[in-house]
Amino acid sequence: MQFLHLVGGPGLFVAFEAFGHRATPGLPIASLSAAKRAMTSFYLGLALIIALTINARYAVVRALGSLAAATAMGFLAWSVVLANTDGTFARVPAGDNTPLLLNIEAALIGLGAIMLLLSIPRQFRRTDATLPWRNTLTAYGQITRGLHWGSATLVIAAFTIGQFVSILADDAPERAEFLATHMAIGGAIFLLTFARMFERLVRPSPPTSLPAHGGHFLLYALLIATSVTGLALATAPVPLLGLSLPNLPANPLAEPLHRLVLPLILLLLFAAHLVGAIKAIRRMAR
Repeated sequence: MQFLHLVGGPGLFVAFEAFGHRATPGLPIASLSAAKRAMTSFYLGLALIIALTINARYAVVRALGSLAAATAMGFLAWSVVLANTDGTFARVPAGDNTPLLLNIEAALIGLGAIMLLLSIPRQFRRTDATLPWRNTLTAYGQITRGLHWGSATLVIAAFTIGQFVSILADDAPERAEFLATHMAIGGAIFLLTFARMFERLVRPSPPTSLPAHGGHFLLYALLIATSVTGLALATAPVPLLGLSLPNLPANPLAEPLHRLVLPLILLLLFAAHLVGAIKAIRRMAR
């Protein structure tokens, strides 16, 4: 389990501890509160690093950003593989779709990790150039690209942590810490989504097909809806940048939407995005 603690993030290490694994010798976690802070800081820091490096001017920096993103995605996918083989999912009650969602996610992010690794040699064939900060009619700017990659990193992390939370027993002491981390990352995604919408609305962007354009705004709507339904499920105010977001009135539709319907749509959009990326790579290879 040491590699999960070092690369997959403290969060997944604690998750597997919750399912009965023994702590890795030499890597103690002082408290669950400390683990929560470490988990949140890890993923926020990872998102920032990927956002700043994956579209940097110099090829070596871009390659390192791609490698960091691929490594994180690979270990998240591997954590789901372990959950299949160590009996974790076998203990999930029949009818719970969480293992299915996590396995679909693992397959998709595993494919995404492979694509990122394959893109590294191409980074060195690109001309080193500084992208504009803001969008133009011919290229997406650094702000849009950074928001895209930072959001993607956090969405994958929040999805994985949230799904693992849903199969923890309600009285498990780790559940509150995991849920708090999930909500903290969700709050960051909520803010980044509005930042992405604002940048896209106020600045021109390269022409795209109608399906691609609609897909972007469908994604924004999906992320906002996921945040709103999460607030409806929260039993305590959700912290966000030192403030507390109020809970929304309980709604019987919030739970199935937040835990099944919206995640499934998100996975379908991610799959469509990967298909588009594969087509783009094939066009560039011709």
